[in-house]
Amino acid sequence: MGFSALAQSAPLLTNLALTPVLIHRLGLDRFGVWSLILVFLATLTVLDGGVGASLARFYAYHGARGDRDGTGRLVVGSVAVFLGLGALVTGLCALIGPVVVSALDVPPRLAEEAEQLLLILGPLLTLALVSNSAIALLQANARFRSLASVSAGSCLTYAVAVVVLVAGGQDLLLLAVLTTMRYALVTVGGFCAGARHIRIRRPLLPEPAERRDFIGYASRMQLSGFTVFLNGEIDALVIAALLPVRYVGIFAAGYQAATALRSLPLYAFPPILTRMTHVYAAGGLAGAVREFHVLQSRWLPAVLTYGAVTTTAVGPAVVVWLGPDLALSGAVAAVLLAGYAVQVAFTGMRTCFVRAIGRPGLETRYSWCSTVVNLALTVPLTLLFGVIGVVVATSIGIVAGSLYLVVLCRRLARLRERRLPRRWVPATASAMLTAGVGELLVLRLGWHGALPLLLAGLPVLAGLGIAWSFMARALTEAPHTPERVPVKEEA
Repeated sequence: MGFSALAQSAPLLTNLALTPVLIHRLGLDRFGVWSLILVFLATLTVLDGGVGASLARFYAYHGARGDRDGTGRLVVGSVAVFLGLGALVTGLCALIGPVVVSALDVPPRLAEEAEQLLLILGPLLTLALVSNSAIALLQANARFRSLASVSAGSCLTYAVAVVVLVAGGQDLLLLAVLTTMRYALVTVGGFCAGARHIRIRRPLLPEPAERRDFIGYASRMQLSGFTVFLNGEIDALVIAALLPVRYVGIFAAGYQAATALRSLPLYAFPPILTRMTHVYAAGGLAGAVREFHVLQSRWLPAVLTYGAVTTTAVGPAVVVWLGPDLALSGAVAAVLLAGYAVQVAFTGMRTCFVRAIGRPGLETRYSWCSTVVNLALTVPLTLLFGVIGVVVATSIGIVAGSLYLVVLCRRLARLRERRLPRRWVPATASAMLTAGVGELLVLRLGWHGALPLLLAGLPVLAGLGIAWSFMARALTEAPHTPERVPVKEEA
């Protein structure tokens, strides 16, 4: 889990460190254009037919059975799909790029740069998706040390290149090229590190039965992934359509802070999913259920405490990071993080469970529940509260969908929660108070930037340390698990 955390935190830490630099050198309008391109990239990465989100599970399943040929067919097939998607996006951007730019509130002086960025969106998408395939291969085979080396090395190279080469002015195209270079380094390094788990033989593509299984799984993952777009990336597109493009940058900064903090607990997912898939392959559903209850008894109280503390601290921390002019970004981050905390606490282990046992349809149903609630609330809350209303709707939808997944998993396999530890309330309250007071003290220093942001993290660590001292014993107790687990077929 430590190496998994290092691998996944490297891009986030790189972006946190570079954001103040890019805002300063590019200006807020040009940074807003770059943020919009990243929104397009993130959206298209999610809308890949569910292929990228499914690879980790199928790589792990083949790895558990020692099926190197099956892994090789998946690698070749996924790369072929991603090349096709990249070519399609390139053609579409060449045809409708000017129309897209004119439809958004991009300043006329930046329109040409925005059109140029759209033209390289296709190659950038292909490399991003292929690099995700290489990452999934290493995760599925528990090669986390190698993954950490590849991820950290590529991010360090990218960060140095940006600091040295991006000086300002019309450097957005150069920034896109450097981003492409980072994905290329991850791709080459990842597949080289995972080469021993791959054997390329004829037939090069998955067999018909393998394709049917994969497509059925991926289609459900795509439906879930589409809701990620509706619950997250669409917020930036709505803002881009209704407000000046600089507000996309303001939103992106808050969204980046919230998703970075949300991601910290998720660093445990790759090894957990790999292990749970292996347990399911060896011991069936009963083994996976036992594994879930062991993990969830520790996960729920720990993540709820973490979410409460970070939500308290994130608003002042964003001001420390970017300055008082972007205080609105801190409010965006706090609202989103409150919803994310509930989502990760209640759906984290359940997501690993349903993916491991091959039932992603449950994840799809809960995701669409989140989306429906979000879309129903977006217009009225936006009219009442503006930009904050957009993220309030997203947060409420996420919470509603998360609770629905709890109900679905209880019906499927009687997955249930233990009561929170008796000391959870005083532990969490003490941690929140420590973090909140500490952030205000750091804020009063008047320092801003990436390095002061590290200082702002100390009160959070202190608060979490206090909470751990209260709950350590309760979180290490072995939970009771049911002997027999009835299974219901998914409708």
